Amino acid sequence: MSKAKEHEIAVLGGGPAGCAAAVLLARHDHDVCLVRPHQPPAGRLAESIPPSARRVLQELGLTLAVERAGFHPNGGNLVWWAGGTAHSEAFPEGRLGFHTDRSRLERVLVAAAREAGVTVYDGSSVRHVEEHADGWRIRCAAVDLAFELRVSWILDATGRRGVIARHEGRRADRETTTTALVRHWRRPGGFGDVPSTHTLIESYADGWAWSVPLAPDVRCVTAMVDPRHTDLHGSDLDAILDAELGKAPLVGGLRSGARPLGPTWACPASLYVASRFARPGLLLVGDAGSFIDPLSSFGVKKALSSGWLAGVAAHTALVDPAMSAAALDLYDRRERDVYRSSRGRAADFFEEAARAYGHPYWEARAEASRSAGRGAAGRGGPVVDPEAGDAEVPVAAVRAALERIRARSTLGARRGTHVRALDRPTVVGHRIVWARHLASTRVPLGLRYVRNVDLTRLVDVAPRHADVPDGWSAYNAGAPAVALPDYLTALATAFAVGLLEHDDAT
Repeated sequence: MSKAKEHEIAVLGGGPAGCAAAVLLARHDHDVCLVRPHQPPAGRLAESIPPSARRVLQELGLTLAVERAGFHPNGGNLVWWAGGTAHSEAFPEGRLGFHTDRSRLERVLVAAAREAGVTVYDGSSVRHVEEHADGWRIRCAAVDLAFELRVSWILDATGRRGVIARHEGRRADRETTTTALVRHWRRPGGFGDVPSTHTLIESYADGWAWSVPLAPDVRCVTAMVDPRHTDLHGSDLDAILDAELGKAPLVGGLRSGARPLGPTWACPASLYVASRFARPGLLLVGDAGSFIDPLSSFGVKKALSSGWLAGVAAHTALVDPAMSAAALDLYDRRERDVYRSSRGRAADFFEEAARAYGHPYWEARAEASRSAGRGAAGRGGPVVDPEAGDAEVPVAAVRAALERIRARSTLGARRGTHVRALDRPTVVGHRIVWARHLASTRVPLGLRYVRNVDLTRLVDVAPRHADVPDGWSAYNAGAPAVALPDYLTALATAFAVGLLEHDDAT
């Protein structure tokens, strides 16, 4: 073994989460290395990146690299759920995301990491990790070389493999097990009337299927099955996938006139979550810490956001040791909340399918998701940005507050009766600092940002203006400008949680 190579930080794994963390840290002049296998385990698995991920890509300086890669556009979803009518869900305002396979995405992100100054140990695997009083020793192996790394910090972004995560109390959801059966198809001239930019999602009695377009004439098709209900032994995977797709008319119909590109392969897709995501010198990042249900189609965004926040937390701990505990706590809390919220949102869909089909496949998932997501925001997701480190607010409450605002002739806002200020750690730029938050009985831990709108400023400004547009203009005059829809969402959120109240005397 050659002489040990020394770095400040080692990121294990070269997927979206690992690359995001490595890029951010390198751009803040940290000595970062990235250890990744030559071929990513996910390989040809299709990935969807929603347009909302553009914000974190911009924060990381990766937007141009991803746009130049020429990935297939992502325009939304076509959903056929629980026997209902198929309906299209295009992204708002015609915004587009990206569809690609994992290999192409990782090539783009790893190249960006190199450009940012990250030392990349490509084609290398981690064989053994030891923790010492002064840091970590990592034994790695490449094709014809064994070497050791010595670092102060490790960010484990090795996904399901969980090189370190599996020893840090990571636990699987034992109530459900899922295997993905995956195959690519090509159909000359495209796939008929199916929207060429949309992901297709379809449930059936004992599973669900989805399809991601990788090109106008190529689609990745996947069936999500439970090995306890679908026998995966004694037959070839092509035949098993064909049988599953026979239960899904919308997704299964894509095969008509198409030819398969290679055989079917299977990969595990069961859910799991770590008992802790952070401790001094170690962060579990992306899928290493938790795996959310693919039904969300937000796996890549979740990975990028996790990597971004991991980079912020590690950077803070390294340059400001006094903030280390607060930074690790914020990261741990946010990763835990993201998993819990994802489970809570999925429960609504699983319960709908359970009522429609009455099958144990859906009943087990509904109960497990509801239990794991207890207390999470309702269907539709949180209105608070995942990267902001703030609490979630149920969408239904915000929508109701927005309708009340629209129904009034004047805003008539006043500061909430039970509002109090408190200091909490939050992300400002790429650092975690103590910052003023506003709390109420409905958000006892406080809120600071919603859609990048500073609530402390909004609560000061809104009561001085009878009209929403005037308040928006006044807010923008003294703070970084925000779009009117984002200001409205933040304003409605402030009313929904009691930071603002309507003065009925006005």
